[in-house]
Amino acid sequence: MARTDPPALVRCPACDALAIGSADVTCCDGAMEPLDADVDAAVAEPTLDALLETVFGISETELELCLCVMEDGDATVAELAERVGVDRSVVARHLADLVEIGVVERERRLLRQGGHVYVYTPVPEATVRDRLAAAFAAWVEAAATELDAVSREKIEAMTDRGDDSQSVFR
Repeated sequence: MARTDPPALVRCPACDALAIGSADVTCCDGAMEPLDADVDAAVAEPTLDALLETVFGISETELELCLCVMEDGDATVAELAERVGVDRSVVARHLADLVEIGVVERERRLLRQGGHVYVYTPVPEATVRDRLAAAFAAWVEAAATELDAVSREKIEAMTDRGDDSQSVFR
């Protein structure tokens, strides 16, 4: 699915619910409105490294390993360790994380001389995009729930104090 415009942060004018989507997102039987540009200016744009680390737990080394697997096709722990200059045990641990996230796959291959080796292969780009988008949406939902809890705590704190001003967190 090709994206033309990035999704926007929108708010329901009736209930103040927030959503990420396009102008056709509705709530309370009406269209949701884009948030003011001032809100966007107050938040720094995330870097790719920060996004991958924060949302998916993908470190800089894991990103490098993922890119190597995508470029090389099939790769073993030993090959990747040599290429990135990191100990094989560290590479194996990072690859296990990447397999769990779903951006690379691990396949056991038998060796002609006996034994076996694990080979890491790339997951198709479209599949990775879909998996990361779904995981990101789940993360955003969880983050919104956490922010909503903060808002409820703030309101409860004001109610407990008998104060209807907004000075609790200032």
